[in-house]
Amino acid sequence: MIEGKGSEIAYTEFTLWATPREPLRSKLRALITHLATSLDAIEFEPHVTIFCGPSSEAEARAVAGSIAAQFPPFELVADRLDCTPQYTKTLFVQFRESAAARQIFRAAARAYARPSNYVLNPHLSLVYKKLTETKQGELRDTLDVPMGAYPFDRIRMIETELPIEDPGPIRRWRTVCDVPLAGT
Repeated sequence: MIEGKGSEIAYTEFTLWATPREPLRSKLRALITHLATSLDAIEFEPHVTIFCGPSSEAEARAVAGSIAAQFPPFELVADRLDCTPQYTKTLFVQFRESAAARQIFRAAARAYARPSNYVLNPHLSLVYKKLTETKQGELRDTLDVPMGAYPFDRIRMIETELPIEDPGPIRRWRTVCDVPLAGT
């Protein structure tokens, strides 16, 4: 654990991402880069967080390997573009409930030795930045983001530092492993 500002305590967790299949991955990366540049925000890889919790690097690698071997590529259906005041959900694609994502979430939750309070809410963030509600609404209403099926074919385990309320912890994200789902 690392002492944070004020009374907050920063801590490390390991986060399981699903990453989109190409060419969608590159298109989303270009959109995230464009938004980061135009809004003076931080760039990051397009992903959907499936699970997050305390773990060791060895356990996190084992969990990622096990999940990758058990599950085939899957699709999430984009429902809408939305925004919130939460830093990591400034502007995002919200997906419908998914049996595949729920099964992967449950497998990860069972495989982590320590409990986590992570709640699955499949979404793909497009920008991390504190923006006014007006600016968020403007972006939501003017961006042309595809709806429908988004294919996912890889999982990535990321070492993250929480809480994420500014770009600092994001700059310190570290990929522990990046593996294709079974059958890819």
